[in-house]
Formats: sequence, C-alpha cells, structure tokens
Amino acid sequence: MEDKKINVTLVTPTYNERENIPILVQEIFAVITDNPDIDIEIIVVDDNSPDGTGSVAEDLRQNYPVSVIHRSGKLGLVSAVMEGFGRSNRDFLGVIDADLSHDPSILPELIRGLKKYDVTIGSRFGETSKVEKWAFHRRLTSLTGVGLARILTGVEDPLSGYFFLRRDCLADLSLTSAGYKILLEILVKGKVKNHLSIPFVFRNRQFSSSKLNAREYLLFAKQLIYFALYKLTGRNKG
Repeated sequence: MEDKKINVTLVTPTYNERENIPILVQEIFAVITDNPDIDIEIIVVDDNSPDGTGSVAEDLRQNYPVSVIHRSGKLGLVSAVMEGFGRSNRDFLGVIDADLSHDPSILPELIRGLKKYDVTIGSRFGETSKVEKWAFHRRLTSLTGVGLARILTGVEDPLSGYFFLRRDCLADLSLTSAGYKILLEILVKGKVKNHLSIPFVFRNRQFSSSKLNAREYLLFAKQLIYFALYKLTGRNKG
C-alpha cells in the first residue's frame, strides 16, 4: 500500500451551514492539492437545512468531487455519518464538522496515518493542541466527559468529531447511539486494534453556533453508562 494512492471519503453532516460549507471545501482541497498521493471525495449529508445548505453544497459539485445526500429532516449525526459511509465504496473513511472548527491542515497526517493505524484522530488535548475561545463551562463539561470516556477507551480525545478509520473497523457494526459522539461507539464496539492521535487547533466557529444542548448532554451520559456495561459484560469480545 505504500506505493498506492490513498483513496478516502470524507463525510460532513450539515444543518444550517450555508456560509461555512463552501469555505470548508475550498480549504480541504487547497491542502490536498499539495499531496498528490491522496485522493479525497467529500460527501455532504444535509438534514434538510432551512437555510439552503443543501443547494449551496450542490453548487460545489461543479468544481470539486463533492456529492450531496439530501435527507427529509433533522435525523441525527450518527445516522448522517453512517449514511455517508454507506454511500462510499472506498476503504478509508473520515468525518469532519462543517462549522470550520476542524482545521484541514492536519488532513494529510490523519490520512497517511491509516497506513499503519486503524483509526486516526484529531485531538484537542495534545501537547501542541489549542482550543480557540473555549468558555470555562464548555471546557469543564468537555474535560469531564473526555476523562470518563478515556477510562473506557484509553484514547487521548475519544470524543473528537474529527477522525478517520479503515472501513473494516466497522465490519458489520450497526451504530445505535442517539448521542453526538460517534467515535466513542466505534472505539468501544468496533474492530480497532490501534489508533493515532494528532494535535490540532480547534477553531472558533465562524457563521454558526453549537448544536449541543441539555438533551445532547443527557444522551451522552446515557451513552457512557451503556458502553461501560457493554465492556463489563464482555459483549465487545463477541
């Protein structure tokens, strides 16, 4: 595989990201252009955004290898990611937020890391990582959740929304989480033997606000309890 081009599908779920999605796509391909060993396609999964994000994403197809899945409503992040994965026929898959918080500059490292690792993760907690304008309450909540999830996974940032993986890590796995942290479920239930964490700058959102609310935090708490029981009962051993 060392001599082959790495063919990757990058999925980005969207809901009201019309200003952000053109910038994100431009940034991604500005980085990838300088890395001819990487071939990347983007699948936008839009949950019927009222602001017309789906139409804006369709326009990007004229200049970039972008395809768009239009869904009937706000059906959730996990199902959006899995639908994007299902549309791809490539062996290497990734996820990136559309709100510009995930810096594309580390894409080559994340993608090339798949030559040796099952999962590669953009980490907010590496030695050189930085989170821009991180409010104290958001930081406290995130660190608490990450600390608990680390116990389950041994991963530096198991709640990152910016990651890549080999398709065979999923095998026949059907992700069932109602919460927003898809990577955590993959790490707990998938066929993941090793992983690589890469520090990056978690940028401040430009034209959108966080989709997190009290309900999402409650769902995440339920996820943690479920995954802890899942591991304790040995279900991850088949």
